[in-house]
Amino acid sequence: MSFRHIFLAILVAAIWGFNFIVLKVGLKEMHPYLYGAGRFFIVALPILFIKKPKVSWPLIVGVGLMSGLLKFTLMSMGVAAGMAAGLASLVLQSQAFFTLIFSVVLLKSKIRLNQVLGMLIAFAGMILIGWQMQVESSLLGFIFIIAAAICWGILNIIYRKAGDVDMFALTVWSSIVVPLPLLCISLHDVGIVGITESILSMSFRGWICLAYTACLASWIGSTLWAYLMRCYEPHMVAPFSLLIPVFGIIFANLFLDERFTLETAIASVLIFSGLMVNQWRTRKNISVNLSTDQERVVSEIPQKAA
Repeated sequence: MSFRHIFLAILVAAIWGFNFIVLKVGLKEMHPYLYGAGRFFIVALPILFIKKPKVSWPLIVGVGLMSGLLKFTLMSMGVAAGMAAGLASLVLQSQAFFTLIFSVVLLKSKIRLNQVLGMLIAFAGMILIGWQMQVESSLLGFIFIIAAAICWGILNIIYRKAGDVDMFALTVWSSIVVPLPLLCISLHDVGIVGITESILSMSFRGWICLAYTACLASWIGSTLWAYLMRCYEPHMVAPFSLLIPVFGIIFANLFLDERFTLETAIASVLIFSGLMVNQWRTRKNISVNLSTDQERVVSEIPQKAA
């Protein structure tokens, strides 16, 4: 990956890491599924101005189901079943390992030794963080979060299969399949009276949180993530999600007065080190790949002119 794309991947991890802080605040004011319905309703609003991306409807529905409905619902069910939110955000990043497996099996991707070694180093950091949170875990909740991680891994493969399309348009159009099912779940849980009271009692801070999850976490974060998945093999991009709980812990320490322990610092260093090892050989081949692409473009120009 190029340095610019590595920066974008880290930026997405930072946006999504802060999103857990925003969610913790926002979900105190609104029912989780109603919050999700509102989030994806806002994400889908630009559909009024943006043309449908040049992909099939099954692919659009697949992205919506995996990204908005299944992943979000399973994650919420995991937390509701007793999984601590911090640990849930950590276990969810196991999607990086599922993405690697799916990439090899479904896309026939070739995995290099440095990528496997980098993943193992980063995984050691995740285990260290998870060890501190193990008392807050729940077996049923863990199963739900793992299922959500599998959905995310499948989503990464779908993004890769989408090809050269407008990823912002795909993010927007795929969101239209999400709000109604989440609203129905919310209606089942709290009823129309509970939904009405939740909306009317929302503070300005709550609406800001909802806007962040829609505009920054989805419009910007999801679009950039999908773009990177389009540019590179999924197993090369997915490990950057391991930075999400690291950023989440840092932001929680800054804004929620949560402790940043020595173990967490060591774990963060391990995760960053693992990502550096994962990308080491990739950066060495950037110049070769760029020159190859330029030669291909130059060779295509006479054919198009003819």
